[in-house]
Amino acid sequence: MATIPHAHVIEHVPFHADPILAAIDHHDEAWSVWQCASDALVAQRHVEMEGALARLLATPCATQFGSLALLRHLRWHIQHDGITDAAVLARASDLALYLRLDFLPVEPARAPLAPMLRLLSGLGEALAALSLICGGLVVIGFATLA
Repeated sequence: MATIPHAHVIEHVPFHADPILAAIDHHDEAWSVWQCASDALVAQRHVEMEGALARLLATPCATQFGSLALLRHLRWHIQHDGITDAAVLARASDLALYLRLDFLPVEPARAPLAPMLRLLSGLGEALAALSLICGGLVVIGFATLA
C-alpha cells in the first residue's frame, strides 16, 4: 500500500472552537447591514460596524485556521474598503508574520507593474541571447587562430 508523501492536512475546526470565527461572522453581518442601511440609519449602523471591528481586532485566534481566516477577512476589507486604519493594518501584518507568510497583508497593485515586469523579462532574455552569440563568436575566433 502506497503512502502519500507530505500530504497536506486541512485543519477542520468547529465553529465554536475558535472565537475569532464568530467575531468574523459578526463583523461580516454588521458590515452587510451597514452597507444596506437607509440614509436615516446609516450613522447608527456605522457605529455598530465599528464596534464589531473593534471586537474583531481584540478577539484572539485560538487556531492557525482562525488566524488565516482573520487574515483573509482583513485583507479583503483593506482592499475592498480602502482601510488605512493603523490597528487593522498592524493586526494583518502581525498575522502574516505569525503564519510565516511571505506576502504583504495588502496585495500590491499589479496592473501598473505588469507591463514593466514583462519588459524587464524580455530584456533579460534578449541580453542572455546576445551574450551567448558574442561568447560563441569569441570561441570561434580563438579556434580559427590556433
